[in-house]
Amino acid sequence: MLSLSRNYILQKKSSSFRNIFQILIFSFFFSFAFSFANKLSAQYIPVHPSNKVYVFLNELSNSHIIDFNTQTISHSRKQIAGILYSINTELLNPRQQKELAFYLKDYNKELVTSTNFNKRIDLLSYIDSSFSFTVNPILGGNYLINNKGAASHWWNGAEAWAGIGKFGFWGSLRDNHESEFLSQPDFMNQNYGGANFKTYGNGQVDYWESRGGVTYDFGIGSIGLIKDHFVWGSNYNGSAILSGRTPSVPRLNFEIKPVNWFEFKYIHAWLNSQVVDSARSFYVTNAYGTSFREVYHGKYIAANLFTFKPFKNFYISFGNSIIYDYDNAKAAYFIPVMFFKALDHQLSSGINNMNSQMFIDLSARPFKYFHFYSSLFVDEVAVKRITDPDNHNFYSFKIGSHISNLIPNAYAGFEYTISNALIFRHNVPTLTFESNLFNLGHYLEDNAKEIFLQLGYRPGRNMDIKLSWNHAEKGPDHTLLGSLPRQSIEPFTPTVWTSDKLTLNFNWQIINDIYLRIGYSFQNVEGEESYLDMWTPEFEQGKTGTLNFGINVGW
Repeated sequence: MLSLSRNYILQKKSSSFRNIFQILIFSFFFSFAFSFANKLSAQYIPVHPSNKVYVFLNELSNSHIIDFNTQTISHSRKQIAGILYSINTELLNPRQQKELAFYLKDYNKELVTSTNFNKRIDLLSYIDSSFSFTVNPILGGNYLINNKGAASHWWNGAEAWAGIGKFGFWGSLRDNHESEFLSQPDFMNQNYGGANFKTYGNGQVDYWESRGGVTYDFGIGSIGLIKDHFVWGSNYNGSAILSGRTPSVPRLNFEIKPVNWFEFKYIHAWLNSQVVDSARSFYVTNAYGTSFREVYHGKYIAANLFTFKPFKNFYISFGNSIIYDYDNAKAAYFIPVMFFKALDHQLSSGINNMNSQMFIDLSARPFKYFHFYSSLFVDEVAVKRITDPDNHNFYSFKIGSHISNLIPNAYAGFEYTISNALIFRHNVPTLTFESNLFNLGHYLEDNAKEIFLQLGYRPGRNMDIKLSWNHAEKGPDHTLLGSLPRQSIEPFTPTVWTSDKLTLNFNWQIINDIYLRIGYSFQNVEGEESYLDMWTPEFEQGKTGTLNFGINVGW
């Protein structure tokens, strides 16, 4: 027998109406998209940010061979195929020519109407003038060993995608297994986040990661319901705006590029607050006994990004976002071009406001081989605090430069990131800049700064040898300390956690989607014991020399 209160039944009815409303909103966007049905046929199937084709396109952009915007990483297979096809091979060196031919074995599938070409190996693949699909397995693993022990992470699954006219469909499922808990939300690394961790007595952890979506491409843009990773913000070592490190979140995704010099992106995502709503939680009684059914508070993010290209190889983007926790998704936040902070002041008039942010990103390649970039993420800013040494604004700032092929096939880069205390935090736990407790912004979270240097060489087709150095440090977690007033907090004072890491890595994509990795890193992680345990896996604490190697099929 199932025991439910009358209030809960009413809440369920209200929830049904909210779901219908959200479906209507989504249908409105699709209706808008269909109005462009006279555009050329295409599908929007995103290429994951981890795909090495982005490294290749970024390199060619630095050499002024193409003009590719790297401020956001979530391009479609069709977009990348068009860029690859347009490249003038006479401008490429021998290695780059081989890499271009290598990638076209895969992405030419978006440009042809049959498999009658020099195609990559797939488990299953079919192409004709109206329908295409591809199915591939996923299998891989990483193994790490040092003087303190060993750890492994392996995964298995499958992925598939299909195109029918202007519609794109895709899905993937990965079952992850870790011998040590390497993917905790607060660990200061760039491992992709997981959810619903299953822990075992021997320290092992299992979790799933599912991604997929359905989209409609209307020629100058696309709209879709997507659950996948994406990145906003220029970087070579972790974005300061939306880093994509969290478990993938379901979102309404809208993109449009009506002219060559302007593009616009908008998302509305359903986040996981992992904060229990006691009023909506309830007891369940059945043949198995009585148990308590916990229900989380709703949590959402709406964000937009306007990108302008006033000059060739120069991009400036600005936008804003808001985290809100109403019981249901609000219609006003489905208006893509809104300034959400001002909107929130109306919707939350007389009560504590939601959590809003603003950001700007600059990416310039004024000289051949050189890339300069910067990002600014602002949570709260007051002009009078800028010149006040005793009060601080809440921002995360990144600046960097990258050089490619000034010496053929070599590259180097520098990046500096600083994030003030509480920049991604909030005093209301349902309004933090997080999903599943993973920070949506920079992987070092708040009250942190980092210097990143890299030097690399590409000796052959899809090979990369990279030497890098990271120095990172963090101040206390002021959400635990409850420090007030928060604008008076001195960032990084005291420093409670530091990390210095020197790494040499070799990567080789042997054939499409088969990767081999081997590397060695010397790392020194020090700090207060409580913060070491919170932010660093045990076998990486102190001075360690770690050998790592791995291989995978698919991402």
